[in-house]
Amino acid sequence: MIKETRLSPEMIDALELAIREAVQERIDTDPDVADCYLRITPGKWLVQVMYIEESNLTTPNRDVALLNLMYDLKDSYGGNEIWMLNDEAIHDLAQSYGEMIEIDICMN
Repeated sequence: MIKETRLSPEMIDALELAIREAVQERIDTDPDVADCYLRITPGKWLVQVMYIEESNLTTPNRDVALLNLMYDLKDSYGGNEIWMLNDEAIHDLAQSYGEMIEIDICMN
């Protein structure tokens, strides 16, 4: 059985905002942000940030590394890491959930 789900532009915008808030919160509160992953659970539309160990234990290779969703400006300014959101990457990730295809395979 094949099921196609399309999100409204408003839902995509809400997902993008949730991603931005989750990543920014982790940047603001965790000095080890480079070892974190983002998980989006479609259906529930749950956005979670977790460490690599937790990501690999539950669903390996499904989550998005936070490094793909931010820039490190330390090379520009020197010194400690300065993490900034990558707006284009976050936008593209949210847009990728705009049309989803779910396939159920029943083996007899």
